[in-house]
Amino acid sequence: MAEDDTDRRDELEAEREAEIDEELERVDRDPDEVDDGDDDLGTQNAPRSEDADADEIEEFEPEDVEPEAEEGEREGE
Repeated sequence: MAEDDTDRRDELEAEREAEIDEELERVDRDPDEVDDGDDDLGTQNAPRSEDADADEIEEFEPEDVEPEAEEGEREGE
């Protein structure tokens, strides 16, 4: 019974690796570029800077944007 479980586990792992290789080829990546054991495929994790504060990010304030005129206030009407 244990041998059957091992065979099944090996078969599932081989299928998983084949699917990953097919997907990498589909997106035009060399399957050999990918590190074995890297389960984070498909995720994007950018490194975060310790000194980046929310205070440093300027809020958008539309200073030069004129408010839209009401329907009766438009020119030419």
